[in-house]
Amino acid sequence: MAGCASMTPPESAPAAATAAVAAPAVAAAASMPGTSQAGVVAKLPAPGAQMPAAGSAPASAPAPGAPRPFAEVIKDAKQMSGLFTLWQKDDKVWLELAPGDFNQPLFLSPKYKTGLGEGRYFGGLMGEEVVIEFRRVHNQVQMLARNTEFVATPKTPNGRAVEAAFSPSLLASTTVVSQPHPERKSVLVEANPLFINDMMGVAMGLQRLYRQGYGLDARNSAITDIRTGPDLVVLEVLNHYATGSIAVATPGAPVPPGTPMPSVPRSVPDPRSLFMTLHYSLAKMPEQVMAPRKADGRVGHFTSNLSDFSDDLARSPRQRFVNRWRLEKKDPAAALSEPVKPITFWLDSTIPDKYRDSVTAGILEWNKAFEKIGFKDAIRVEVQPDDATWDTLDFGRASVRWMTNSSPSFGAIGPSHVDPRSGEILDADIGIESLSSRSLRSLRSQVLASSPSTDLPAELAARGMRSQRACDYADQAAEQLGYALDVLEARGDIDPGSPEAEQFVQGYMKDVTMHEVGHTLGLRHNFRSSRVYSEEQLTDPAFTANHSIAGSVMEYAAINLSAPGVPTSRQGTPFNSTLGPYDYWAIEYAYRPLPAAQEEAELAKIAARSAEPELAFGTDEDNFLGIDPETLQFDLGSDVLAFARKRIAIARDLLERQETRVLSPDQDYSILRRSVTYALRDMGRAASVLTRQIGGVRTVRDHAGSGRDPLAPLPAADQRAALDLLARGFLSADSLRISPALQRKLAVDYLERGDAALRGDGTPATALVTDFSLASQVIELQRSVLGQLLSDGVAARLLDSEDKLPKDALRLSELYRRLNEAVWAELGQSGDIPSLRRELQRDHINRVATQLLRPAASSRVDARSLARAQAQVLLTRLNAAARRSGLSAEAQAHLQDSIDTLQQALTAKLARTGA
Repeated sequence: MAGCASMTPPESAPAAATAAVAAPAVAAAASMPGTSQAGVVAKLPAPGAQMPAAGSAPASAPAPGAPRPFAEVIKDAKQMSGLFTLWQKDDKVWLELAPGDFNQPLFLSPKYKTGLGEGRYFGGLMGEEVVIEFRRVHNQVQMLARNTEFVATPKTPNGRAVEAAFSPSLLASTTVVSQPHPERKSVLVEANPLFINDMMGVAMGLQRLYRQGYGLDARNSAITDIRTGPDLVVLEVLNHYATGSIAVATPGAPVPPGTPMPSVPRSVPDPRSLFMTLHYSLAKMPEQVMAPRKADGRVGHFTSNLSDFSDDLARSPRQRFVNRWRLEKKDPAAALSEPVKPITFWLDSTIPDKYRDSVTAGILEWNKAFEKIGFKDAIRVEVQPDDATWDTLDFGRASVRWMTNSSPSFGAIGPSHVDPRSGEILDADIGIESLSSRSLRSLRSQVLASSPSTDLPAELAARGMRSQRACDYADQAAEQLGYALDVLEARGDIDPGSPEAEQFVQGYMKDVTMHEVGHTLGLRHNFRSSRVYSEEQLTDPAFTANHSIAGSVMEYAAINLSAPGVPTSRQGTPFNSTLGPYDYWAIEYAYRPLPAAQEEAELAKIAARSAEPELAFGTDEDNFLGIDPETLQFDLGSDVLAFARKRIAIARDLLERQETRVLSPDQDYSILRRSVTYALRDMGRAASVLTRQIGGVRTVRDHAGSGRDPLAPLPAADQRAALDLLARGFLSADSLRISPALQRKLAVDYLERGDAALRGDGTPATALVTDFSLASQVIELQRSVLGQLLSDGVAARLLDSEDKLPKDALRLSELYRRLNEAVWAELGQSGDIPSLRRELQRDHINRVATQLLRPAASSRVDARSLARAQAQVLLTRLNAAARRSGLSAEAQAHLQDSIDTLQQALTAKLARTGA
């Protein structure tokens, strides 16, 4: 989330930002992590304010160009003692560095104190941690980011080789401004250049996000707060980012698809000028390195990775350690003992009172897993007082805070900062978006076109998130919450303003909190755990109350809804309400106290349980690669076909209920549009789950001896059943219908649309659509289905499956034939071809022609040959259909155009390449 960049300030600041920036008034801190009551706090005054004088003695004038005497530099400056001694006078800050302070590792924890409220620049978010050191080069002091990924034993041949092979990175540099102190031999350096800079790469990120020329305006930036203690220094820097002009797209100019367009931040008064406060904590590295615990690929933990070249005989220098808190028993001999230092989460004062109980419950739920391995009250919760003079962002204080942003972006996030030497988690800050708790009943669910869930990897990449830590569960779960409330309201099972509806929201809040706390404890996503329980178990209220709805709270589970017509007595809990069996297992692997001599063997025993059905595990890359049919987001239950049928039935039932829904005189028609859009989006999710079954290969992480093959193509019968459901439910002529009368009522929220139109921030054209187009909604869904089924990846896996399961494989030729039959069913029937069908058929023709004319270099020869054979069969059918009577002019033109397209594709000359 953060990088290193040095941006040149613009030659002139925008008109709105020419005034000097005054430091905001903040109360002085009385205590903070790592400090005592003797810790010192300073608020920097406006330039010209008088400061208490520091004791000093006059010194002789230095030689021209030489550093001045120490006492002369700090005359009239205020001293702040702690991990480092800092001196401050007016807007100047000096850092005192002793000879022993150079070339020593320090932990730099950067965070956003204030942000934009959009674009992933949110107050309270963590930046990327870095291990730094101060290095003196003549009269300059450099702040370097140490290269912690490549190591070897110091002062050995291998250690010297590593030092010569890999480079650190320069974050900032400053000048030595004083002669050494007469007694301490320390020198003073200017702290302003070290921290008033763009080491977090904000300007670069703003440029990439908005396509505008933002740069750091150092003249209007300032250090606004300093706090010191024995183990910690905190500096807060108010940075000003500006651009002298705003780039806009040329009106009427053609824009190639996918071209990024310039936009502007919509949450600031003047987009040429914006401020962010960066919160820097500088701390000692742990003196005693925590004993690292080796990661195992069968269990999902975040890891700290390094290449250790100390052992030339090691198979690989790569080492991966589990990220975990340092948790030690007070009484190692006791079966159940309190920890020496519990993991304490502080609830920030920004969290609304009504949600604090649910957030607390979500945090403390994890104590159940720690009790199983001998820790009592391993996790504790404290609440930040409203009048606290310390900040939950301070390093070493794990926290949960409320974020108020201009529009929903991720829902919640649970990042952490880690000692790269051992994987020890040193700090964590969970952020929950306030808008996510409002069920996302906003523009995105009323106006925006639906988007398939398979777009998530690209979305995360665009946000610049590290893939291992990326999480937008709360955002999508909040939409599921809104959908569920609409479904239950339409059935008459719940009143939106009732206590039951409030319980739904509180259940969502606990679920999201458990998920994000799991991340801060070191656990990754587990997208296979939704397959653990059967439909019968999921519809049992008692079972789901005791066992939850998935095998892990680290899952993106679909909200648990009963099928239409099922009594409310068979409605299980909608969200995860307690930990799943996988969560206990993952915590055991990471945190169970083990004697060093037995640790490797004991960990192997724990990990060997991976074949147990309730411990099923698959994570982000398993889902994003699109191979495994069981590692999915927003599915639920052991029978994927039963799940898809039920979700399609729920969506269709909701659509049918909108046909007869009577709105009260004070209700807006956009309510209908929201419900319809929810239903269509959930049908899209069901389609995505089904398409993943075609060509699916189960990938399990077992070691030898489990009795399971690590790569197992899905049985052909399961794939054919999924294909049947896709053909009937999404590719048939009657797969989706909405009456003309209902379509005429599906109005937008005009206030939301007006906001989107007036922002001028590059809002997609789909966000301004007023009319409801059933054709565009349906074809978007059908295109996503065809795109997946006709992809090179599915073709390759089906061809490879013939070798893995010769007697039980769905053949690629069968898939192509079935798609031709489903998409072009009207060719064998009498009557006209409706508009919606023509849209789908044209998309199919275009994809087939692309396979023939522009095959990807990675496409398989057999796939292209089979596509050609099916194109020839289809051409024959098209020619026969074009001669029949009863076709409209539009259908006749459609058939002729399809014939021409296929003929040209089949007769075109092209260079044949491929395997």
